[in-house]
Amino acid sequence: MKSIRPFLILAAALALVACTSKLNDENLRKIHSGMTIDEVKAILGNPTDVQTADMLGFKGTVYLYHTKSADVKITFLDNKVMSSEGNFQ
Repeated sequence: MKSIRPFLILAAALALVACTSKLNDENLRKIHSGMTIDEVKAILGNPTDVQTADMLGFKGTVYLYHTKSADVKITFLDNKVMSSEGNFQ
């Protein structure tokens, strides 16, 4: 049992870190037109879902972030932010 204890402690610590969300109103206000996907991910973290489409030579990507208290949508055109919207409860 003693050899399992460090792994349980590590698992609990990782679970707490995973619950800490970068998805908040303050960080959403940092997102602006022209930012790259990498810049957005550095601020908000990885999205919950990604949708992509190619039309007329343009690549469109939508990042969706969803938590119990927030829904955020970031729209990219050719990997640059075109719009951001969201609401927080």
